[in-house]
Amino acid sequence: MGTKITYTNLTQQPKEELKSVRKALKQEVYKATSEKEVKKALKDPLNHYMKITNNGVFAVNKLKYKGKIFTLLEGNPVTYYFSVAYDVLPQIDEARKFLLDSFKGKQSEFRWNSATAFSYIFKVGAIGVIFSFLALESFMNQCLPDFAKVEFEGKKVDKNTIQRRLKFEDKFKTIIPAVTSRNFIEDHPRKAKVIIDIKKLRDDLVHLKENRIVGFVAYEEINNKILNLDLKKIVNTVKFYINYHTPKTIQNYKQIRNTGEARVIKQEFGEDENGKFVKQYYREEVKEFMATKFNNEIK
Repeated sequence: MGTKITYTNLTQQPKEELKSVRKALKQEVYKATSEKEVKKALKDPLNHYMKITNNGVFAVNKLKYKGKIFTLLEGNPVTYYFSVAYDVLPQIDEARKFLLDSFKGKQSEFRWNSATAFSYIFKVGAIGVIFSFLALESFMNQCLPDFAKVEFEGKKVDKNTIQRRLKFEDKFKTIIPAVTSRNFIEDHPRKAKVIIDIKKLRDDLVHLKENRIVGFVAYEEINNKILNLDLKKIVNTVKFYINYHTPKTIQNYKQIRNTGEARVIKQEFGEDENGKFVKQYYREEVKEFMATKFNNEIK
């Protein structure tokens, strides 16, 4: 919602490469002259599609949903992943507000119990961390050359080997600086540490271990990490890293967001086959939340 979808240009030198593409298209090229022929062309698995503009060549996906075949300009999934992390930022502040309010007992304004409020924090925090890392790693894989090999520990390795066998730390510290000729770790050591911490926390969440202390507590450590997580720093750092290498890949729209201020205007208590329940109806008090367009900081 707050992140612009971007598209990957398949040409490195658009003006020069477009000349050869357009020249090839002037030769004998099949042209569909009816809707029937278009449908037939779409069904052919050997046919692939592209969009040619003055700025470059872009991939077009041939998709099928409920029997209908259609084409769609191939968006950069890095922006999809990042948008999920970016869009949950207001929710973690709201969830923490509900948790603090739950400590008031009978004086609670929102009537959330602590367990429910904390589960909200954990859910939003985990989404933010995991999808920030998904955006980060998918972007790094995009930086790898399709055909040329990269030297690593005295050997030449191809893209497939790097993606499947090398550790994240190897890609982050060695491979990406080599293929981009830019060293993020040297230029931004503090932000580099944040990225390493994101990887560790993502691993803790995805490969969650049950480590019981004296036979009782199992998840206290990870719960504390999520509870005190600086999600804005994580999201901002991932955005900065990506745009450091390819400017304007991540762009956020200037928009007004709801800060999560809420007021309970009605409550209903009852009981059904699942037990007792409470329904709460909220009136949101909207305040302006401005996300500065194309800025690296989320305010």
